[in-house]
Formats: sequence, structure tokens, C-alpha cells
Amino acid sequence: MNAVPRSDTHTLALASLGAMTATVAHEMRNLLGGIELYATLVAEQCAKTPDLQPLTGRLVEGVSRLRAVATNLLSVSRRNESALESAPVDLVMVLTSVADSAALALPGTGVELRTSFRVAKAAVLGDGEQIRQALFNLVLNAVQAMPEGGVLTLSVTARRGQVTVTIKDTGMGMDRATLRHAFEPFFTTRMRGTGLGLAVVREIVERHQARLTVKSRRGHGTTFTLTFALHGATQ
Repeated sequence: MNAVPRSDTHTLALASLGAMTATVAHEMRNLLGGIELYATLVAEQCAKTPDLQPLTGRLVEGVSRLRAVATNLLSVSRRNESALESAPVDLVMVLTSVADSAALALPGTGVELRTSFRVAKAAVLGDGEQIRQALFNLVLNAVQAMPEGGVLTLSVTARRGQVTVTIKDTGMGMDRATLRHAFEPFFTTRMRGTGLGLAVVREIVERHQARLTVKSRRGHGTTFTLTFALHGATQ
């Protein structure tokens, strides 16, 4: 029997690892979906109880982070599995959903959430779930950058056939060296970070032929800007 070439063995091992990762991530996400629902219901019921609100907020935040990790792992393992399925997606609605989820997890963190939607609706072509994942990753990244509290601002604007989503925090910020590697898979400056969040954001943005920019300064916060082509806009 002929031996499998080393390169082929490596490829098979990576494929096997990818399949296993996808299976585990899928099961994690399914289980966490139900847990997240019940945690959210508990948080809503305790919203007016000062002693319990911070605790339930942390519970929702922890579950949301776990779900984000599972979703990011699933995205990485399936990055070449299928083409992007496009349909009209309202970015205002998606960002509103992300903001509502974040608001439940913020009590007790010292983070103030502000929103500024200058348009009632902003449709783009793309995969709504993937776009939501990218925006959620950016919001989660912003919250983690403000361990002592701060201001998180989410905004949507539309102009000249383009729609722009901005996610701004007043957190620790990044120096130039960190900024150069921020979107690389598995690069992280956090002890418990996976280094997948921003890498997945970049991949999703590229799939949608959108543009992603970031401005950051150590000690002065970070601003992420995503720009999409407005669906149905006349050129």
C-alpha cells in the first residue's frame, strides 16, 4: 500500500479538524440559543430590580460571548463551503436588533449605549445573519475594550448610494502595532480572547464587497466604519 504524501496527510488532517470544529460549534450554538432566550427573559424581568439587574446583565453577556465564539468558529470552518446568498437586508433593523441584545448585557458594566439612526430604513444586498454576526462582533469588541466603562455609539447614515454603519467606543484604543494585526485570525491582546472576532468581521465584509475602516488611538477609543452599497439606489 502506498503511503499518503505528507502534504496530502496535512490537508486531510486540516479537513478533519475543520469538520470536527464545525460539528462542535454547531451543537454549541444550538444549545446556547435556548439558554440565551431564557437568560434574556430573566434579564427583562429583573430590569427594575437594582440588586439583580447587574447580575442578569452579566449572565446575558456571558451567554452572548459564548454564542459569538461558537458562531465565529462555525464561520471559520465553513469559509469555503458555499457562496454568499444575497437578499435585501435592512441595516437599520439589524443594528437595532444588535443594540437591543447589547442593552440587556450592559447593566453593571458602566457602559452607556447611544444610537443615532439618521434613516428609517437602509437596505443592502447580503446575508442578514452574517451581517448581524459582524456587527455583533464589533459591538462585543467595543464593550470588551471598556472594562472600566465608557460610551458605545452605534449609528447608521445613508448618502450618495451608500449606507454607513459606525460603531464607536471610548475604550482603551489600539496602538499602530496592534492595529496592523487586529484582523489576523487568532491574534488577540486579551488573555481569554480567541482572536477570531475581527477576522470574521473582515471576511464577512469582503464577502459583501463592502468597505471596512478603523481609526484608533491608544487611550482614546476606537471607531469601526462599515460601508455598503445601498440596494436600489440610482447611480
